[in-house]
Amino acid sequence: MIKLFVFDLGNVILPFDHAPIAAKLWERSEKKGVLSPDRIFAYLFDREQGLINGYETGRLSSLHFFDRLRDHLGLVMTFEEFKTVWNPIFWENLQVKAAIGYLKAKGYPLFLLSDTNELHFTYIHEQYPIVHAFDEWILSFEVGVKKPEKRIYDVIFEKLTVERQEVFYIDDMERYVEAAREYGLQGMVFRDEATFWRRLKEMGV
Repeated sequence: MIKLFVFDLGNVILPFDHAPIAAKLWERSEKKGVLSPDRIFAYLFDREQGLINGYETGRLSSLHFFDRLRDHLGLVMTFEEFKTVWNPIFWENLQVKAAIGYLKAKGYPLFLLSDTNELHFTYIHEQYPIVHAFDEWILSFEVGVKKPEKRIYDVIFEKLTVERQEVFYIDDMERYVEAAREYGLQGMVFRDEATFWRRLKEMGV
């Protein structure tokens, strides 16, 4: 019996696209001759070595992250200008939003578990009221680790007394769902809205 639903944020509730960030930063770089949008993208977003990993685990503050990025890329912009490039990359999945509202109306507690950073979540907090439907936010930059580290999933059980098999986790990344299952949670890989609604119906929710 499921007693708690835990949602990933990016590409589940809020689809997003990082590519415009790299393209816009390249346009503001003094190193265009030796850089490309693809190289900037890799420098920022590589899953193992990208600069964003230090930012999303709280090892870099927002200003320190910007300073590192500005110096490496030769950016000609202020921090405030950077935020207008960095933040508006999301849009809302209205069917998932409806499903969250449905689960909320049914009385299920809802947690958000996301690899994210301070600037993005501050922006999302202001622009997308759906995040306020959640009872708890578990955010990588606050916890200090990213998925699939066990620690970030364990925070769930520090916030609510529930058995691991009573938690249902939804994420678009298969390896993060597999990690959750290894740690005893139930879960599904989010592919599309219709499949998610069908799974809820199969569970009798």
